[in-house]
Amino acid sequence: MKKAIVVLAALFVLSGITTPVYAAAEEYVDGAVDKLVGGVIGVLTGWVELPMQIYKGYNEGFMGDENNKIVGAIAGIFDGIGHSAGRTLTGAGDIAGFWAANPKDNEGIGLMLDAEYAWEEGTPYNAFEPNFEEGAIQPIGSKLLRGAGNMFLGVAEIPGQIAKGISNKSPDLGIIKGIWYFYSREVEGAKDIATFILPGPKETTGVAFDQEHPWDALSEATK
Repeated sequence: MKKAIVVLAALFVLSGITTPVYAAAEEYVDGAVDKLVGGVIGVLTGWVELPMQIYKGYNEGFMGDENNKIVGAIAGIFDGIGHSAGRTLTGAGDIAGFWAANPKDNEGIGLMLDAEYAWEEGTPYNAFEPNFEEGAIQPIGSKLLRGAGNMFLGVAEIPGQIAKGISNKSPDLGIIKGIWYFYSREVEGAKDIATFILPGPKETTGVAFDQEHPWDALSEATK
């Protein structure tokens, strides 16, 4: 938390220097608030997934067969446990890392929650379509790999953002952004690793990283 306060304070100091940096600081604060609020909602309402998934299972039947409503409800118990844990843990990670930047979205990364909020019916994610490998195994593996890449290679953001800052004649901002992105990668990586097997939100909140991978900025700067 102390690191987050230092980064935030630095952004506000720089916001008094140039208008573009002020706009960036304002975007950061708005994103951090959205991420914190979303995290609190996720933690407080994660338990709602259990009765909702049981209801959905009974209503839709097992594997879409409405004649198997009881089996669908039983399967809904397990879905509810997974969805509840995924929503709650993701929310807790967002609360702890509300100050951090995050991936642009989770498209193709991990299993998906049915809806933005636990009480919404949404569209259930079928882990067996188009086939089990592409429906479940591949996204789960992608989430684990993204988490490991961010956590263990996030340090590459520091030289990468500094190089970008120098090229943009803003080395001071590059240093601050590099440190912020580095710690953000650590937080987001840990969250992905901790929840890689659990359903998570399709969309992310907060400020997105400039690049998809932590080493992208450095690769661009050395071309």
